[in-house]
Amino acid sequence: MKWLVLLGLVALSECIVILPLKKMKTLRETLREKNLLNNFLEEQAYRLSKNDSKITIHPLRNYLDTAYVGNITIGTPPQEFRVVFDTGSANLWVPCITCTSPACYTHKTFNPQNSSSFREVGSPITIFYGSGIIQGFLGSDTVRIGNLVSPEQSFGLSLEEYGFDSLPFDGILGLAFPAMCIRRYIP
Repeated sequence: MKWLVLLGLVALSECIVILPLKKMKTLRETLREKNLLNNFLEEQAYRLSKNDSKITIHPLRNYLDTAYVGNITIGTPPQEFRVVFDTGSANLWVPCITCTSPACYTHKTFNPQNSSSFREVGSPITIFYGSGIIQGFLGSDTVRIGNLVSPEQSFGLSLEEYGFDSLPFDGILGLAFPAMCIRRYIP
């Protein structure tokens, strides 16, 4: 039996074809070498959102080809945050000023006392991601994405965060369907 298995492996080894793979430069690398990417980013990166009667354009930055981040504001007067525009989740959350996790010390935090339009919904929340978890509570306030304004928008305020240390964004803005949202509020 051992000889039969050995003979089968030898016969199989004759059928193996090795194809050499060659790594090619990505379009991003090619543009970066020619300084075309830097020129574009310098000209376009943080321009103000443009508003047409039906279209709002909001600048986003590509983070390591894995996510897009951009700035939003929450509250009255506005407090600015850099968030991931995430199509895989439906919740908006940012760290609260009372957050106790080390990740919160390196990110901007929302201070509810500095916003005249903030309302505490009070429901505790826990949101699980593939890369981490946040725990906190729900609040409601005016959220602005460029020229789009959503008054009384529900969002999460994290009190504890795990897995979000040293990332270049403060929170997550979920863009998925409401059925994926915690407590079924409208994202």
